[in-house]
Amino acid sequence: MLRLATKFKPEAAAFETAVRAGFQHAELWTDASLLLQGRELARLARQFPLGYAFHFPNRLEQPPEVLHAAVQLYHDLDARAMVLHAPHFVRHGETLLRLDPTLNLAVENHRIESLDAWAAAHPGLALDVEHLWMYGNQHRPLGELLALVRDFLHHHRAKLHHVHLPGYLPGQPEHRPMYCSRDLARGMWDLLVAIDFDGLVVSEVNEEFQNEYELRMDVLLFQHWQAQQQS
Repeated sequence: MLRLATKFKPEAAAFETAVRAGFQHAELWTDASLLLQGRELARLARQFPLGYAFHFPNRLEQPPEVLHAAVQLYHDLDARAMVLHAPHFVRHGETLLRLDPTLNLAVENHRIESLDAWAAAHPGLALDVEHLWMYGNQHRPLGELLALVRDFLHHHRAKLHHVHLPGYLPGQPEHRPMYCSRDLARGMWDLLVAIDFDGLVVSEVNEEFQNEYELRMDVLLFQHWQAQQQS
């Protein structure tokens, strides 16, 4: 079963909005200061009926105490993945895995020349479908993009731990809700359910869309797709 998630900065109101909209999972945005208050963050998160992943801070240089705090938060949340960018994996991946070899690290694609090379370089992957279409594939029609993803999943499904799936369309702004690109969302869900993907599929949207109406629209789209799968 696919796990639909939203992404937000871990503040009480954002948790409440996600739950009211119908989400059962979330990816939490973090920075160093939030990680260093990880016990309080985890206590807040556990007040809500959500499953979690979280994103490692976007600043490259981080002191050792932040890495220790990230590992602790991973366990306190029983997180499905810790998502990080490739430069952060190069800088901190070895240390994080030395602190805990069981971490499910998911390295996100950004501007990459080859999906296969990116996949080969990392132990776990977070496929950002919007980045894949924006950077280097923006002139491909949707059918070709989905075929590219299908081939990627065939070869690297064992490494895929996490998916970012905003509602992207070429030439449009990034980080919009899934319902803004319904055919992309449905096509990706079809591909992921075919490989029994059990990580989070995240509607990663800008803050302006992080309201109950916009988030609920994504949940309704997902529920409609699920109903069609079962009919």
